[in-house]
Amino acid sequence: MTAERRSREAEPLQGADLYFAPTHSPHGFTHPALSHFDGDAEPVVRELLQNSVDAADKAGRPCAVRFEIRDIDNDELPGFATYRSTFELAVEQRERERAGAPPTHDEQIIVDRIEHHLSTPTIPVLICADNGTGITPARMQSLLTSGNSDKGDGGAGSFGLGHHAAFSASDLRYVLYASRFRSGSGECQSVASGHAVLATHIRQIGNTKRIHANDGFWVNVADQGQLFVEPGEAYPLGAPPMLGPTLEAMNDTGMAVCIAGFNEFQREASDSTSLNAIAYVAASNFCDAVHREALAVTIRDERTGEEQLVESGTLEDILRSRREERRAPKQGQIQGSYAYGAFEILSREDEIAHQIGSGVAVKIRRVDGNVRSRVHLYRKGMWITSNAENLRHSDFSDFMPFEAVVSLRHGDLEQHVRSAEGPEHRGIDFKRLNPDEKRRLRQLLRELAGVIRSNLEAKSEQEEFRPVDFAIVQGDATQTLESVGRTNPGLGGSRKGRGKGGTKPGKRKSAGVVRHGGRARPGSVPKFAWAPLAPSEDSGTFTALFSLQEKVAGHIGIRLSVPTGSDQTCDSPLPQRFLQLRAIRCDDMELARTPSPNGVQELMFAPPQEWTDHSQRQTLQIESLAAAAELADAQLEIVRRQAPKAIPKDGSSVAEAEDSMVDAFATSAEAGT
Repeated sequence: MTAERRSREAEPLQGADLYFAPTHSPHGFTHPALSHFDGDAEPVVRELLQNSVDAADKAGRPCAVRFEIRDIDNDELPGFATYRSTFELAVEQRERERAGAPPTHDEQIIVDRIEHHLSTPTIPVLICADNGTGITPARMQSLLTSGNSDKGDGGAGSFGLGHHAAFSASDLRYVLYASRFRSGSGECQSVASGHAVLATHIRQIGNTKRIHANDGFWVNVADQGQLFVEPGEAYPLGAPPMLGPTLEAMNDTGMAVCIAGFNEFQREASDSTSLNAIAYVAASNFCDAVHREALAVTIRDERTGEEQLVESGTLEDILRSRREERRAPKQGQIQGSYAYGAFEILSREDEIAHQIGSGVAVKIRRVDGNVRSRVHLYRKGMWITSNAENLRHSDFSDFMPFEAVVSLRHGDLEQHVRSAEGPEHRGIDFKRLNPDEKRRLRQLLRELAGVIRSNLEAKSEQEEFRPVDFAIVQGDATQTLESVGRTNPGLGGSRKGRGKGGTKPGKRKSAGVVRHGGRARPGSVPKFAWAPLAPSEDSGTFTALFSLQEKVAGHIGIRLSVPTGSDQTCDSPLPQRFLQLRAIRCDDMELARTPSPNGVQELMFAPPQEWTDHSQRQTLQIESLAAAAELADAQLEIVRRQAPKAIPKDGSSVAEAEDSMVDAFATSAEAGT
């Protein structure tokens, strides 16, 4: 650092402004790196906390993070006047480039949001401050550029892309940074900068017009020419006034990130508050770190006076609200049931002894019921995956069901997992490793699986017997079944369905196909998996975790059967018995309902589009007229069905049309088709 530069430290903000450098590469308002994030709280908060935990770990102290939401006057925002004028120039330039064509939807959304905030006297901001090592002026340069991380092997952000996550929470697409750090001599100093992303624009300086970049940086005007030439030379050695109190509140070193034009994570009116959203992301993704008091998070909304703490004593209350969540909000995120399950293991189980090393902690608990075994993998206190290779349910199929938490704190396994994570630090992708690293990581994961197995209870050698022609699939097992080629005895109905002793089917109503009695329709059974859940307080509801594991082009029919204790190998088999159903719901969405007060034996509907993701599970709730004791023993049955046909033009009734379709099913089944 030059003597002239040090002499300006007493007045570090003189001449600091947003600087958009000349460029030769035009860019619009849409930005590929920013488009990767949709504004959801999870990636934003997760990235901020991950950086803070890494920095506190380097500083050798527990991580303390404070989020603050408040409004500031727009002229308090550093470089606000330049931001406004640059935005206007960028809009004009984009209009010229489009030559009368309308903007894209994404571009119009960006422009509208910026214009909204520029038209108001105040601007909402979200500030995240921690007690880590802070960053030096040289490291500030790495932060402001893409693919230029300087963390190396000591931190998780090895791709240099994570800072873009914060922009998705900013309608202005403007993020500021301020830091207190220790210089080489041990002196505590400050540095600040900011990054705004707009669109390229034309500026006229004298008689010359030049195109200027879409990226603007808050730097000293006198040192603009040194930006990215001499590392750290252009940044103000002090915080802007709006962030001054935040840095002054730090006892030692630390970092503050300010998201200007905070958009409340684009939440809907019915969504939880931003304060609650931040708290849940922190609790669910960093449960391990919070539980062992390596991380504590405070969130305060200055506009309302609300405050929430995420610490070991509040984890259960925060996570309990979504403990029944069986699907992750978005792909790659942790679902509520996993987060709550991990918390229960961490808080109630003891670490098991092993020889892997002190940097790996393992806790296991036995779970009851026909459920999948699962291993939740955390690294440096942050959740990475619950589906790691060599740690999946199938790898422990010979053992009683269990759930485990593995915490990687340091060592060989932690380093290899970090290298395989990818830019968002989720999952383990072996494609990111070289051949030697792949072999080593797989070896380490196999050793870890061996440690877990040595602490499990093996399944009994007595295997349950089930006749091969039973059309029942239990728990998480999957089985492809043959087409049903015979009618079920005892349900009544002749081949034509209209002879003596037969019963007439009910009429087709809306989405459900109802059938009050008669022959059980033949049909093939799709591949699916299911597991019963705990009985509902409503004794008339059967609840199950369900996954349709192959594509069904038409409709599916759902029935509940009660085991009779006999099958077709018996001399006089008892008739199969079905429970009367009223309605079917999935995750609070009604799929089918019968208007009949007596219920029906089968309800039919088209599988929702989201069921095409076979890796996800749904929670089915089936209303029945059966008693609670019968529902406790009920088995879920699924069959393929043709889509409902329109009312015939010849005037025949819907019931008659349905009867014809039933006869066609029966004829084809009996013919072996």
